[in-house]
Amino acid sequence: MAWLALVILDVFFAFINEVSKTNELYSTAQAIVYLVYTLPGRFYEFFPTSILIGTLLGLGNLSANSEFTAMRAAGLSIRRIIFSVLKLGLLLAIGIFIVGEWLVPVADLQARNFKAHLKNKNIVLVGGAGLWIKENKRIIHIGSVISRKQISDISIYTFNDDHTGLKSLTTSTGATANDEGWHLKNMENTLFSEQKVQKSKEETAFKKDFLDSDILNVATVSPNQLSSSALNKIIKHQKENNLKTGKYELIYWKRYSVPLSALVMLILAMPFLFGSARGGGAGQRVFIGIVVGIAFYLANRLINELGGVYGFSPFLSAFLPSIMFFGAGILALNRIR
Repeated sequence: MAWLALVILDVFFAFINEVSKTNELYSTAQAIVYLVYTLPGRFYEFFPTSILIGTLLGLGNLSANSEFTAMRAAGLSIRRIIFSVLKLGLLLAIGIFIVGEWLVPVADLQARNFKAHLKNKNIVLVGGAGLWIKENKRIIHIGSVISRKQISDISIYTFNDDHTGLKSLTTSTGATANDEGWHLKNMENTLFSEQKVQKSKEETAFKKDFLDSDILNVATVSPNQLSSSALNKIIKHQKENNLKTGKYELIYWKRYSVPLSALVMLILAMPFLFGSARGGGAGQRVFIGIVVGIAFYLANRLINELGGVYGFSPFLSAFLPSIMFFGAGILALNRIR
């Protein structure tokens, strides 16, 4: 219920934002369809926070009625109670990892395809197959859109004026853009005619009007919306071309730290639920627990950003907040008698 409430609240504000963008090409109904596609990503994002709030509110009823105290008096240790909670939490963490790894990227692709089709009828994004763009008498396929200024694995299919066949095929391993135009690397051009097939190669080539960078806005995927396997491919590509990989490595490790942080949230909730809970004590502890959860969220964002700015290890930046709050939760549990 806490999870659903957080997502509904987020969707409500997102709907207000999308409605402000509606025009003759983008209706309110289409905005709703777009938001439906984004639901898996929103559920994934709010999972750790909802775990904490749900645990505090749900198990808080046991604490408020002194049922935890009765369990311990009957011989059930705190460790066994926590282990019982963590068993379900582990199943949920595995489930949310699967959602983040497979469902979220597919849903996000559909959302971007939907908006891309509304903005430009000639753009199609295909998961696993890159970006296809139809432009006059040519079709451009881009295997990977790294940013508005960098793409790789390019194929350009140019057709005859009467559309009777393929006129030429141009391939390039990658291209980078600046204010003047596009610089293509390792370009190979194949020209087809009725009499022969002619090939030529160029290590580098400059094309001023190769592609409008604004078109790539709809195809530039946030690293947060990529699966681990896709992130791993980008990291490998960046390293092979001596480019920075920090932000991609951070998101890659966060893909594993998010399910772990959900378990940390469960452990963090436990100290606020044990002990005497008469009067307003239980409600007070639940409130403090929620504040601690917000502190975890802010600390996580802060450490991630500082890691990117100061060049800390992406692995450490992703897992340090969970390690810190896990240690704090264990210390608090050890103080319970």
